[in-house]
Amino acid sequence: MTTPILETERLLLRPLTMGDTQEVFECWESDADVARYMMWESHYDIEKTRGFIKHEVSMVLSDNWYRWCIVDKNTKIIYGTCLVYFNDEENSWDISYNLGKKFWGNGYTTEAMEKAMDFAIHTLGLKEFVAAHAIENPASGRVIEKLGFKYECDFEYICNGGNIHTTGKKYRLKIS
Repeated sequence: MTTPILETERLLLRPLTMGDTQEVFECWESDADVARYMMWESHYDIEKTRGFIKHEVSMVLSDNWYRWCIVDKNTKIIYGTCLVYFNDEENSWDISYNLGKKFWGNGYTTEAMEKAMDFAIHTLGLKEFVAAHAIENPASGRVIEKLGFKYECDFEYICNGGNIHTTGKKYRLKIS
């Protein structure tokens, strides 16, 4: 199914486009603080960002990968992304998200993920999701808990392109 455009009160969720490259690069791809506990590593090469977006554009028609660009409805400024995807390694539907540092603390991630999960539950019919965060990133844990996930276990969490090995917290959400 094509990744649809979704809307919340403040946000527009839409697929990334190649025209977003510069803004994405400046907003979070080149920011080591944003990447610190993500799977990817920050970089200072816009061609890497272009490669990331090219991959995302190629996934828009996928039935197991739904990434949205989080955009302010009024200003059209890009804040970050949110993702619902099938994790082949874990055989589970997972969620992920990132936001440019200057947009942290405004509830945008929770608002965007609530809408993305509503789509996943009511349109795709998904009944279970997994989420995780590094213990050093409790703000991400608060987002996960606000979404209704329940803590499951601690595990080895490898992030920042393999540069950081830490403890992660794994959560699960089951829909009745």
